[in-house]
Amino acid sequence: MSLFRINRSSYIVDWLIIKAFIGPFILTTSVVTFILLIQQMMRYVDELLGKGLSYAVFGELLFYYSLHIVPLGMPLGILLSSLITFGNLGEHQELTALKGAGISLIRVLSPIFLFTVVVSIGSFFFNDRIVPEANLKAYSLLWDIRQKSPTLSIKEGTFYDGLPGYSIKINKKYPDGQLIKDIMIYDHTSGLGNRELILADSGRMYTIKNERYLVLELFDGANYQDQVQTRDGNNSREKFITHAFEKSQIVFSLSSFDMDTTDKRLFKGHRIMKNVVQLAQDIDSLKKTSKNQNQLMRNQIQNIFLYHNKRETPNKDSASKKTNKLVVPVDNSPAQLSKIDTVAGPIRTIEEPASNVVYSKALSRARTIRNAVSSRIRRQDDLARQARDFSVEFLKKFTLAFACISMFLIGAPLGSIIKRGGLGIPVLISIIFFIVFYVISIFGEKWVKEGMVSLWLGMWASNIFLLSFGFFFLKQAKNDSPLLDSDFYYVLQDQLLGRFIKKKT
Repeated sequence: MSLFRINRSSYIVDWLIIKAFIGPFILTTSVVTFILLIQQMMRYVDELLGKGLSYAVFGELLFYYSLHIVPLGMPLGILLSSLITFGNLGEHQELTALKGAGISLIRVLSPIFLFTVVVSIGSFFFNDRIVPEANLKAYSLLWDIRQKSPTLSIKEGTFYDGLPGYSIKINKKYPDGQLIKDIMIYDHTSGLGNRELILADSGRMYTIKNERYLVLELFDGANYQDQVQTRDGNNSREKFITHAFEKSQIVFSLSSFDMDTTDKRLFKGHRIMKNVVQLAQDIDSLKKTSKNQNQLMRNQIQNIFLYHNKRETPNKDSASKKTNKLVVPVDNSPAQLSKIDTVAGPIRTIEEPASNVVYSKALSRARTIRNAVSSRIRRQDDLARQARDFSVEFLKKFTLAFACISMFLIGAPLGSIIKRGGLGIPVLISIIFFIVFYVISIFGEKWVKEGMVSLWLGMWASNIFLLSFGFFFLKQAKNDSPLLDSDFYYVLQDQLLGRFIKKKT
């Protein structure tokens, strides 16, 4: 009966600790995701503003990018929430009470550790299944936004080049948004420069057909054209034409301002749009292609470089009559001097011209081999780099998920050592460790892609670094070490100063 009570009380403690952790975890993960999302979207501010996008398009883009950010923000949320949770437990002496009741620190950490393992597994599947689809939709939508022309916004006194083939300047716009004054239009549709100009005293500007066309009605103006007429092949003359009008109308198509929907299949080949199964297949395909390219290169070299394929069988006559001179028939042309002919008849000995021809052929063959090998090597380097890029993306899904466990092993023991909750010191420590983790991850990925370090070392270096600190803090917290207690360092300072003064005296 007493054992049942102990187990029941331990379950209650576990549930209370998990409840204390879930609230800060949801809050910190949401805040971190929002901050990282804003930082990510700041890169595209110039491409998004001035396009006349609706709130629905903005919301859709933010939603897809937030799904992309969640796996990256999850480890930082785990670190910050574990620091806050165990800092609060230590600050309110709840950890001391649990230890006094015979519950070890490892037993206190175990429920949240199991919860973190579940979160880590969920983060992996989220990053493997949902994030590729979100990336596909986000980048295809961003591509459509980039292709969309800026909204029609003609300002007073400045030339507007948003309409293809035209440059428009309006010196005055009336408050109704339609009446305009003093208009100048350069027509560049012919591709010959500023050879056609339209001037008008006043006009009216409005859209038709659901804002698909812009109509400019011009009043009291003239059209000036500078034409080049060709008489013959050499001489030409220019002809200047002026046409005055009381009323004229120009219709511009606004189809370039519409946002088209790009076929998402065009983006599916990128590595961030694929899951681990697809990445593994692509890596295997790249390796097979690289192997085939090596075989093709060997075959090509063997077909060009024939010297190593020759097998001469010496005989007694040739062995007894060795010569370094090339023997050719007298009747052969200079182009045939490189060939060894055994036709009977008068012969002569030619040394220099034949050697030049043989040298030229050998040099040409060597250059052909060099060009072929250089081309194959470049192709091999491209294939190897692509394979490394896909391998980095493959392992990144695992390292980001495992980072949740590494961050917990830092945050929970460190919070129990600090014994302070809130958002002060925990936020500072979390930012420091996250920056270190992020920097090591970035450099590791870069070095792997450049072939400077091995794949596994470069991708797992950040987690190895975090785990080393995590186990160190866990050992210190288990032994109730005053590692981060300010009084500990004051006492240590006094002891060192006392020893120094005593030794000096």
